Amino acid sequence: MDSTHQAGPGHVDLDAVNSADLIDLVTRSVGRSEVLTEQALSWTAITRPYISGTRGFARWTGTTDKVVREIAGPTGGLSSSKFLWTTTRGVSSAVQEERDSMELRYSDTRTQNRSTSSNYSKLSGPGALALGEKEVLEKIKSNAVLSARIGDRAHEVLVNGLKTLSTLTELDCTTGPGQILTMLDPGLDLWSEVDDDNAVKTAVISLGRRAWSLAVLCGLEDVVLSVSDIEELTGLSKRGVQALLARMTKANPLLVQKVRKGRSFEYAIYWASCFRRSGDWWDDCYDRDLIRKARAAKDRVVQETSARRGTGPGYIAYLHSTANPRRAEYLEANPLPEDADGAWRALVEAGDEMELYAYLRAQEAEAGPVPSTPEVLTEETAVVRPAQESLGQKEEFMALPDGERQQILAAMRARVVGVAV
Repeated sequence: MDSTHQAGPGHVDLDAVNSADLIDLVTRSVGRSEVLTEQALSWTAITRPYISGTRGFARWTGTTDKVVREIAGPTGGLSSSKFLWTTTRGVSSAVQEERDSMELRYSDTRTQNRSTSSNYSKLSGPGALALGEKEVLEKIKSNAVLSARIGDRAHEVLVNGLKTLSTLTELDCTTGPGQILTMLDPGLDLWSEVDDDNAVKTAVISLGRRAWSLAVLCGLEDVVLSVSDIEELTGLSKRGVQALLARMTKANPLLVQKVRKGRSFEYAIYWASCFRRSGDWWDDCYDRDLIRKARAAKDRVVQETSARRGTGPGYIAYLHSTANPRRAEYLEANPLPEDADGAWRALVEAGDEMELYAYLRAQEAEAGPVPSTPEVLTEETAVVRPAQESLGQKEEFMALPDGERQQILAAMRARVVGVAV
């Protein structure tokens, strides 16, 4: 294959990333700790525009489908922080695919792109999407509100981070920018908020979503920041910043180093030294996706349950089982008939959903398949209908001689008016 072949018109490069959107997202997220989850969803929508479905976004963002539904706005509307435009979202349906359907697009402040069409259809290639250093600086300088609420050093770190983000135009781990984007994937277990009861045992302690946001703000560059600098960048309280630094230090003692400056302390955070491809943790972090795989396994169980309950036997079994939170109300409103089968009554009393489902499926199998055409049923139940009887009587009447017909008609008229013939 010719490696110099250029993509023709209409070609969509799914590895292409709009770095201008990354710049816009990060600039809008500075000092706003409350937008953390929506920021992660927006990052996924920008870097992987082909992701769809509530569970798809949940898996690639490292959250749950419930959280995705809560954040996403109504169809044709914006999310609460106005980062995401909802093209479509799932509807109440017995079909799992219809319930899970969701399309999210990033809504930027530059063009307020609120199109119902796919955002990634306009991507033509990585080179066309990069922001120059001058554009990045102008964007920061023009944002007076942002400049006013962060100090000089936090501002400098942010500008340098945005310079790096402006070069991230392709999600290809064979290139430097692609490696940074790969490591900043919010769905990696490195950045996940691992539950205490999670069965997955990872080789590296998770840094958490707050650390991911700080890494994004820094452009995954090595930085030196004070507690107040991190407060300004992340919007966390002083205690929140201290907890974040303690967690990062526990996860990787080489990531954070305490540095004395006069009478105070600052913190050197070695993002690049640890998590770039040349860093110590690249192989450990990039190739591991254990938590996302565990979440996918849980999703499969949910999907199988939804598919089963979408069938007639499955839904009836669910209504009569203890899995139904309103089982008592349902049974009170729909009591079992007195002549109900004893086996069915015993299963309902036990309330096991799978046993109820198996019983109903066995009843279906015993009854046999539904005929593909109504011919079989009509042949077995063919009867002479009243209309057919009337048609036969009419034919017999017309075959009589004219005199007899007149006598019959006269007798019918007499009965109608109530006189004797």
